[in-house]
Amino acid sequence: MHWQVDDVMTREVITVGVDTPVGQIVSLLDREDISAVPVTTATGGVLGVVSQADLLVGVADGERDNPRGGRPKGRATALRAGDLMTTPALSIDANASLTQAARTMQGRNVRRLLVTSPQGRLLGVVSRGDLLRPYARNDAEIRREVEAELRRRLWIHPEQVGARVHEGTATLTGAVGRHSTAEIATRVVATVPGVTKVVNRIRYDFDDADLVRSTVGRTHPFSAEPFHPGKQRRRGRIRLSRGSMRRQRQQA
Repeated sequence: MHWQVDDVMTREVITVGVDTPVGQIVSLLDREDISAVPVTTATGGVLGVVSQADLLVGVADGERDNPRGGRPKGRATALRAGDLMTTPALSIDANASLTQAARTMQGRNVRRLLVTSPQGRLLGVVSRGDLLRPYARNDAEIRREVEAELRRRLWIHPEQVGARVHEGTATLTGAVGRHSTAEIATRVVATVPGVTKVVNRIRYDFDDADLVRSTVGRTHPFSAEPFHPGKQRRRGRIRLSRGSMRRQRQQA
């Protein structure tokens, strides 16, 4: 399968409303052992996120505003989630690839992303741990996906090319018609999450490695003969030139 965010995200998400008291948010983060909570509307639309970092900034602002003690001012006096939340919240589409999600997290230096619909409604949350889940599967699950990928992308069934997976190493056995097909199968299997190494023991009937290197970009797709587009263009120009000369004679 082609792993997407939708396959690994957490769907049951704890949220708060824009009017949720700050004290309740602090208790919620501590009780659920989480570091942030989305702020949503009654219909599930995402307004922002309140994190521990937001709460700490509020406390720090309050201390700076009132260094002599007493009732703190500034953000620390905020009574609602709407006064502290960070907006807009970082989000990602449910159909995004795990690679895209990982790059976004790494680029923005965050541990999780909100998963939203095109309309901005909250669908779930994906974390760093969620992205690593496909790589933590057992060998049998990885083998099944290897076989499924070969069948889906190359129409190669397990009866033709078999796969054994041991501690992340996938060993491919069987036979195909061409050497290039065996090489493509190796590259396909290497993209399966959880596969750390591919051992290619696939037999082939015809070694087309040299042929592929020598004809790529130069052979017409519907012909076994070499295709020379430059020559074709030159012949076309010659015929056009002769035709023009005949017309000129007739007009004369």
